[in-house]
Amino acid sequence: MSEDKREKLKEFYFQIKGCMECELGKTRTNFVFGSGNSGAEIVFIGEAPGRNEDLQGKPFVGQAGKILDELLLSIGFNRSDVFIANVLKCRPPENRDPKLEEINICKKYLLKQIEIIDPKIICTMGKYSTQLILNTDTSITKLRGKVFRVENRMVLPINHPAAVLYTPSRFGILKEDFQRIKTILDNYENPGNISSPCDLAETGATGSFGLEAAANLLSDSNSGISAEKGPVVSTEPDLQKSKNEQLGLF
Repeated sequence: MSEDKREKLKEFYFQIKGCMECELGKTRTNFVFGSGNSGAEIVFIGEAPGRNEDLQGKPFVGQAGKILDELLLSIGFNRSDVFIANVLKCRPPENRDPKLEEINICKKYLLKQIEIIDPKIICTMGKYSTQLILNTDTSITKLRGKVFRVENRMVLPINHPAAVLYTPSRFGILKEDFQRIKTILDNYENPGNISSPCDLAETGATGSFGLEAAANLLSDSNSGISAEKGPVVSTEPDLQKSKNEQLGLF
């Protein structure tokens, strides 16, 4: 199953990597698709690539990435156990905030990745991914630390790891959030052992922006995806493994 998902992700990458639907396509160095385990039970979603991510073509490879690695290690995970992606696939100039029109154009790519991977838990890191997935304008401050159920998935909003670079005291809060992630995953089949998910309606969130409406959004938008046709991918095992590692897919 995981191998099938990996091939679907790889095919999708080659389909969209040449996207020029917004102005960010003109200024990027690399299209940052995302990386990790194609059969992951947890998907982490950040905001947008930064300078290092743009140069290397992989998410969370700068200082915030080191913090994320440490947090993953604290619950016995590493990058090959999870999948990491961003709301935007291209770096905004000077690391400015994503624009609404950019998010609206790029969101279909993230939603397709979620559809393929089909994780149990989505961990949204920061304002933009949280508001996108929960379809709310409620601040991350009010949503952080709560657990929401959207369809058959748990959604956990947390602070972006980069926040620790400016406010080191937030590292302890993030460690608590990661322990909560581990607890929920360990008890996913026995929800009675964990606290009940919060009511989306109480936050002004509908939960339909990204997940419940994903099928319709994807079916409506697939024909409009602007991307170059990808090269033929070798099925020879060694070359296939090399390509998987290059794309950061496991």
